[in-house]
Amino acid sequence: MEQLELFSRSGPDVVRLREELKRLAASARAPRTRKAYESDWRHFCAWCVSVARPFLPAEEETVELYLADQASRLKVSSLARRVAAISHYHHAAGYESPAGRRCRLVLRATAREKGAAPRQKAAITPEELRRMSEVLGQEKKRVRAIRDRAVVVFGFAAGMRRSELAALNFGDVEIASQGVKVHLRRSKTDQSGEGRWLGIFPGSKKETCPVATLKAWIEVRGSHEGPLLTRVTMGDRVTETRLSGAAIGEIVQRAVKLIGLDANGYGGHSLRAGCVTAAVAAGVSDVAIMQRTGHRSVQTLKRYVRLTNVFAMDPMSGLV
Repeated sequence: MEQLELFSRSGPDVVRLREELKRLAASARAPRTRKAYESDWRHFCAWCVSVARPFLPAEEETVELYLADQASRLKVSSLARRVAAISHYHHAAGYESPAGRRCRLVLRATAREKGAAPRQKAAITPEELRRMSEVLGQEKKRVRAIRDRAVVVFGFAAGMRRSELAALNFGDVEIASQGVKVHLRRSKTDQSGEGRWLGIFPGSKKETCPVATLKAWIEVRGSHEGPLLTRVTMGDRVTETRLSGAAIGEIVQRAVKLIGLDANGYGGHSLRAGCVTAAVAAGVSDVAIMQRTGHRSVQTLKRYVRLTNVFAMDPMSGLV
């Protein structure tokens, strides 16, 4: 009896623990996913209000009608994410998800009609990378040109996602005798933040050497702490404002346009796709490529390969 009384007086604060559970549940998803879910949920609620239907809890027919209304505007992947958001907020409120079997059928039917294959950004080839670097080197705004060369050349060699490249800090890179050591603190497939190290070797050509282009940018940027890749003013001066992932995509598109290509087919992802495609074409093993890119499955890795030339690889070489 005394033990029970002691426990009741000194036991844990259940209200506080519930709040802690909510916090942990929220942090289980990446910040970008949480923001996307919040946006998707607000849109669904507004749509329900516009058609005079309850949104929490929502009926399955309501979700079906919502998907049918949005199918012409959104990609299948975006529709699927909205369904996930609707399910998430229902579960959080203690309700069953209204997105059941009939909703899954609507998604499958939409995928068949639209075609589920994503519109992939074109991969930058090593030759295109060399031309981009050369043209950027001739620009009048010297500081911006040095930064942009570092973005496209170092970004290509590192094989990072544009968000990972943008998130690098000066302290995450170390110039070593063999090349550049890069500490990738967090990535899409490493939400727990374990991190990993990359070793970027010098290139054989001056224009496409990731070590040389990064060193050139650091000389201009300075060795102070903060974002590695920063914005440059209209007056060609370095700032301390971090480049966003979208800004990296714009840099790639501008560089692509300088060499006469249609920029609409390219973006920040073109650097990562180019890295993988060039490595596969050169016969580099899947394991070595995955160590560079951080992919966890060969199946996912292969989605990044863009074979612009049907004769780029011969699986029957030496066999027939």
